[in-house]
Amino acid sequence: MSGPQVLEGQLPLPMMVDQGIDFDGFLAAPNAAAVQALRDAALAPGTSVLFLHGAGGTGKSHLLQAASRAANAAQRRAVYLPMEQAVLLDPSAIENFERYQLVCVDDVQRTAGVEPWQRALLTLIDALKQKGGSFVASARGAPSSIKRLLPDLVSRLSWGPVYPLQPLSDAEKTEALQQRALRRGFELPDDTAKFLLNRLQRDMSTLCATLDALDTASLVAQRKVTVPFVKAFIEKR
Repeated sequence: MSGPQVLEGQLPLPMMVDQGIDFDGFLAAPNAAAVQALRDAALAPGTSVLFLHGAGGTGKSHLLQAASRAANAAQRRAVYLPMEQAVLLDPSAIENFERYQLVCVDDVQRTAGVEPWQRALLTLIDALKQKGGSFVASARGAPSSIKRLLPDLVSRLSWGPVYPLQPLSDAEKTEALQQRALRRGFELPDDTAKFLLNRLQRDMSTLCATLDALDTASLVAQRKVTVPFVKAFIEKR
């Protein structure tokens, strides 16, 4: 993991981007248009505002971190800002963020009722527009559905496309888990993937975290990730 690039004269924020996250590790499926728009915002010069919303586990944080990493890899200054952590800090922490070319703000609903942070985001969006930067944000609901947001902030967050992220079907979740397993160097049989779906919460965050833990446990035990192994692993947790 590594933190965001620190600009001169700016206090570093304790925000971490998972270096294992990228666009290739995300099964776009019903969300292909949103993923492509986010890729464009990350890689293409120019001003844009983009908003993603969806229930927990639909991939909002993954996509925003992937965009930040892709932009930085393309030599564009980018930063990922999870509001769950940032809202605990003074809003002055994001002064000068308009010098980034891409700012990705996760979980904007965390600023509901916190006017100083909302005004800081308003100022940032306006400054990014003037300097030719892009602003990408996410929340559990569309901007207009988030209570206790300043009307001006709702307006700014809706300047560009607003994409609802759709959950994957069971077949798509199976495909996503099998792709993730291959990226980690092992095969996940269909029956094992189906067993995971039937025994765990079906959000992708839980499924992916469990798969990663299974990979580690299987390496320690020197066993394949099969239904009996998964069953024993889950029963021990």
